[in-house]
Amino acid sequence: MHPLILCWTDEQYWKKLCPHLSISTDGDSSTSDAQKIDEQKERQELLNRLIDDGYALLDVRCNKNLIEKVGKSISDLELEHSLPATFALLFDETWKLAAESQQLLLQEQNKGILQSHEKMRFNFDMLAWHVDPRQKQVGFSPHRDRQPDTLDALKQSFYCDGQAKYITHWIALAEANPNNSCLYVIPKQFDPGYLLGDDPPESSSDATADTSGQKNEGSNDGSYFSDPLSRALPTKQSYQNIRALPRKAGESIIFTHRILHWGSAGNPHASNLHPRVAISFVYSDVDYEAPYLTNFSLDNDQLPPFSLRLLLVCSQLLIYYQRFDNLSTQHLRACYEYCKQHADELNETYRKKVFVEFVKAMKERRDGVEDDDDNIAPVNSKESSRNDTGDDSDDEEAMLEAMLENSDQFDDDFDDAEYDDSNDCGKHKSKRARIR
Repeated sequence: MHPLILCWTDEQYWKKLCPHLSISTDGDSSTSDAQKIDEQKERQELLNRLIDDGYALLDVRCNKNLIEKVGKSISDLELEHSLPATFALLFDETWKLAAESQQLLLQEQNKGILQSHEKMRFNFDMLAWHVDPRQKQVGFSPHRDRQPDTLDALKQSFYCDGQAKYITHWIALAEANPNNSCLYVIPKQFDPGYLLGDDPPESSSDATADTSGQKNEGSNDGSYFSDPLSRALPTKQSYQNIRALPRKAGESIIFTHRILHWGSAGNPHASNLHPRVAISFVYSDVDYEAPYLTNFSLDNDQLPPFSLRLLLVCSQLLIYYQRFDNLSTQHLRACYEYCKQHADELNETYRKKVFVEFVKAMKERRDGVEDDDDNIAPVNSKESSRNDTGDDSDDEEAMLEAMLENSDQFDDDFDDAEYDDSNDCGKHKSKRARIR
């Protein structure tokens, strides 16, 4: 067993890192003072905004005590222990916040914002973020969260009433504003690719019939814009459609899988500056994207066992490895080994994606895309005891190479275009971008 796994599976180790938080195996995830939106008119207005604009602002604030505790855990993990913020998923308080989010969005008796569609479920796509402009950290580049393969598949990713089948709930754990980085979006009505898709016309004759009517003015052949962002921003005036979404601690945003969004660069010279700390939870139709965990549901008001929390952390770190600059090759190997040990707990499609992303990460490290581990601080002395080279079996390498060859089905938007993310909390160029 990887020595890091021995460390990570020790609950006492994590309790020492964040002594103000708890880890229990049979606790109740419900919170007595969870916020609700009682008025049907208000819930309908939020849903209308989500459908019409692609996002909606939720001013109702989540539990203050949970917000403060989870926010502190993320800051402590990042600043004091050089660990990715997503390790906050190991603690009870994060899951109680997730349960509060679910109650707000999927409350029974049609009182949740998304409750009108019974197949919407808590998806377990969970991530935490810590962005400090003083450390030259920035938000993430423009992207869509999901990119269906065909126009028909895109249409099927919405219900008949226009509600998306994949919704993210992004919660500010500290104030998020333009000075310390907040989310920016291009609303649905100003984004031709939101409903029409982002693929270029298949033939020159198709180009003349594009319903968006937006030609690439920089091209002499009359072709259309080759990427979603420039297509949505064809003129100087169109940049005025971009909306900043500042949030106070405890306030949140819900947005769909198709909206173009990104996190901004903050102003390191601003006064009273603090890091932007946030967490996100995803809800999806079970037929569109099944929950990532096969044998656990938040619906029973119980906290997940520690082993499943760690499994989800390891899986998410592999899925989003390009966005964590404090992940060493040792960390990636440990995550992969733990995921293999508990693979039957993961949804099959998600499990395949986790393993594919591990292959990509290892290939990038092998090819020298990333810096060596010497530039990354270990968690503790145990972590530096393992040699990172030469310990993969030939069979595993062959298996992973085969998986990589079939990885196209897992690509997100903008996968085919390289963007220089050297200043984007990372150290290399990235080909995928799903970050908040």
